[in-house]
Amino acid sequence: MATNLRVGGTYGYQPHREVEPVPASPTVNQQQPRDQYPRQQASARDDRDETARRKFNAMRRLIDILKESQRIVRVDYSRAEKDLREQALRVIEQQLTKMLQEQGFSPSEISDLTDQLRETGVLAAVQPGPNLKQEDNFLPEFIPGLREYRVNFRSLKLFPAECPDALHSVIDRAGYFVLEQDRIRCDIRPSLPTNTLTVNLSVLVAVGEADEEGRKVLLYQLSRENYALYADKQINLSI
Repeated sequence: MATNLRVGGTYGYQPHREVEPVPASPTVNQQQPRDQYPRQQASARDDRDETARRKFNAMRRLIDILKESQRIVRVDYSRAEKDLREQALRVIEQQLTKMLQEQGFSPSEISDLTDQLRETGVLAAVQPGPNLKQEDNFLPEFIPGLREYRVNFRSLKLFPAECPDALHSVIDRAGYFVLEQDRIRCDIRPSLPTNTLTVNLSVLVAVGEADEEGRKVLLYQLSRENYALYADKQINLSI
């Protein structure tokens, strides 16, 4: 699933609130007693809820573990997207400078990249990645079956003249240079015919799960004892 998440909603947190699909109106049968309609409607909803319970098993397991000691709040997608972009920028600002200094990048090139990040941060995309590996887990518990969600900053530019010679050697030999540390992945490649280098940054910020219909849930940390949960509106997922 490579498409960006684009789900609107109202702003703000919604603690401990169930989100359920609205049941369709039953077909009116003139021969059926009136008091049977609510029973038919309730039965249809129960069937859908039971189907939903069989999905998102990894996320349910994680929520069951976390809620024993943590507070989990519901957020709409607009709030989740804003939170995740801000988290990604904080992680980059805390770690990227040191990472690039260790590789021999000049102070002026690092400063230019930081300026580009601030300008493009609002356009950064929140996208799903591969399944989360245990060695990359950043949550208190590792649950197999969850997927990475990353904020990706695309098409930042570097000038080759200010890049370290070792980086040029790697790019000449392999065609690209990749630097990974903690939750950051930095990918640098030649950009022709402009004779510049393109930098793509990716930051792991959340975990999620999706079903075969493309419905999705994702969870991320807000603070030391608070987590946020986003779920598509038609999903009945209790916290």
